[in-house]
Amino acid sequence: MIGDKVLLHPEGKSTFTVRSVEEEDALVESVIDAPGKFPFRVPVKFLVPADS
Repeated sequence: MIGDKVLLHPEGKSTFTVRSVEEEDALVESVIDAPGKFPFRVPVKFLVPADS
């Protein structure tokens, strides 16, 4: 799962990379390099694989 590209919900438009997983939470970060970009935690159960 680490390194996978994911969406935050099935109809999501933004893609994130999974940086780490701890128990029920994943640390994700946007794949787009933009000002203010930062990693944040999301429950794993909400993540949806992104189409490659």
